[in-house]
Amino acid sequence: MPPAPATSQSPVPRLRLAIIAIALLALALRLWGISGGLPWVDHPDEPNPVGYAIAMLQTGDRNPHAFQKPTLYVYLLTAVLALHEQVATPALAVPTITIHRFTTVPALYIWGRVLTATLGALSVIAAAWAARRTLPELPGVAIWAALIIATSRFHMQHSQYVTTDVLSALLVLLAFGAALGIVQHGRPRDYLLAGLLAGLAASTKYNAGVAALLVPAAHLARGGWRAVLHPWPLLAAGMAALLGFVAGTPYALLSFGEFRAGLLGQVEAYNDGVQGDLSGRWPLAGYAQFLWETGLTPPLLLATLAGLVLLARRAPRTLAVWLAFVLPYALLLLAQESHFHRNLLPLIVLCAVPGAVAAAALVAAGSRRVAARAAAISRSDFRVRAQQAGMVLLVAGLLLAPAVVASAQYGARLGRGDTRVQLLRWLQREVPPGARIAAELPPLPGPLESPWAAATLPDRDLAWYRAQGYAYLVASSDRWRSWEPPAAYAAFGMPTAQFGGATPRTMFGPRLLVYATGLSATDAPTPIAAARVGGARLVGVAFGASDTRSATPAVALDTAPTEVLALRTFWQVETAFDRDYYIFVHVLDAAGNRVAQRDAPPWQGRYGTSSWQPGTLVVDANDVALGTLPSGEYRVVVGMFAIEDFSRPATSLHAASVDAIEVGRISLP
Repeated sequence: MPPAPATSQSPVPRLRLAIIAIALLALALRLWGISGGLPWVDHPDEPNPVGYAIAMLQTGDRNPHAFQKPTLYVYLLTAVLALHEQVATPALAVPTITIHRFTTVPALYIWGRVLTATLGALSVIAAAWAARRTLPELPGVAIWAALIIATSRFHMQHSQYVTTDVLSALLVLLAFGAALGIVQHGRPRDYLLAGLLAGLAASTKYNAGVAALLVPAAHLARGGWRAVLHPWPLLAAGMAALLGFVAGTPYALLSFGEFRAGLLGQVEAYNDGVQGDLSGRWPLAGYAQFLWETGLTPPLLLATLAGLVLLARRAPRTLAVWLAFVLPYALLLLAQESHFHRNLLPLIVLCAVPGAVAAAALVAAGSRRVAARAAAISRSDFRVRAQQAGMVLLVAGLLLAPAVVASAQYGARLGRGDTRVQLLRWLQREVPPGARIAAELPPLPGPLESPWAAATLPDRDLAWYRAQGYAYLVASSDRWRSWEPPAAYAAFGMPTAQFGGATPRTMFGPRLLVYATGLSATDAPTPIAAARVGGARLVGVAFGASDTRSATPAVALDTAPTEVLALRTFWQVETAFDRDYYIFVHVLDAAGNRVAQRDAPPWQGRYGTSSWQPGTLVVDANDVALGTLPSGEYRVVVGMFAIEDFSRPATSLHAASVDAIEVGRISLP
């Protein structure tokens, strides 16, 4: 009789399909809310790789000239952003690219985060592969490992950042799985693969270079102490590790001076004790608390410990390899002054292996007990399978429920958005173009003037803000360091709008309160009567940053070379402008000669006059660099002109036609 044809019911294909399905689920979870917070960038490390990749694409120089971290992730990111430039609107020509807290090119961050999310999903497959190599005879161990990584809230969160941590954890996990191949088979290719992966891990983060210890540990686990008499496989693995590191960080050799400075700078930074989630050497309690509450959750931590006991009994050589990375890596982290929870990701993904062993062993034991009891009382196969399925669900609930709940809560929080993004949308919808805003948020960078200026609001009163032309104030809980605003903010009245839920964990971003100042045309410190330029009345100006209103147009300045005349113009818009005009400010000497000037579109082009809405008050900053002017009295005049043909809109003062409006005089000593 010929052999039966292979079917799709073969266990191995079904296992692979199940793991791929779990990995796709993990990818979907990690892509959910991938743009969260943008254009704000809260992770302090995200701007670095993005900046390095953009610089390499713009200059063609493949040396990042920064080695606080190795560069494998940066090169992967550079390839992804190069692909973005081929299929999307180019963004690399934007002059101001990114700073910590804000980016002008959010699309590049989204592409980078998709790269990290993909690496996070691949970690699911890597965990399943490593777990299956741990105890091949234990049913379901690969599935359990895949589920543990897929549902990890901490892993999911870091899979949404443009950072190297998830790639580092993935390569450590792969190096561990390859090292188990040395234990089981001892083939040359196993040594070369394990060494190469360890070198690549070191090329993501320097501390991940501890993965190189996996190879000698596996070598000794396979051959015992006699293995020291056969060092050649270790030498080959060492060469492969060096090749992997140089492949990911080639300028470690090509620009050794820069590489050495970056490496030493990173070592110094981790030992200054002034940054990180924890500080001080050997914070064992802090690490344990993090793993218990967030990194692993109590069920998974207990399952990991139980799995290690099982490995000690059933696969001690595998346990020895696992400990060869975990113990030195943990000691390295603990011995430093500064500690970041994200550095624990390699340990967290490796804990999925013994955790999966414990879960699979518990299910297997329960299933055998159910089958034995069923055989004793002749219970039907259907009831046996139902009870076994119930055992699987029970273990899954006990082991994964806290992680699933935490991930669901995190995803829901992502879905509710970011308060700062909601603020931007509200401003675009409710605030007319050209309204000045004082905000307890960093000003938005870019080639155009920011719609707001940074401030600590209670430092001034409402009268001062109106005199400076501010129409709205935005208070931020990042500045208060509490969820409820201090009593000093009550002086601004009731908020016009607010963003943020009942608690800091309702959504992302700080709590934001928006106050209207009640700004009107009468708030200009230096009023100007009956002055009209085009469709707007120039109702007044503000010189300097004085806290007092001025009833006289004369302003005396104690100037120095390159002194800047701070000037704001208040425009009451009455009819729409049919084109965009530049606002000019000319400083004239006693003979009427122009000695200093500023010509610029309103808000440096952000809010052109064609966007001004009738019935609104537009306040523009018109600072003029005076340079080294001689002593004397000077007149300051303001007007508008079209950049295309230098024509001026109709300009009048007290109904008389003029070329420009005199707004004040300055006296230089």
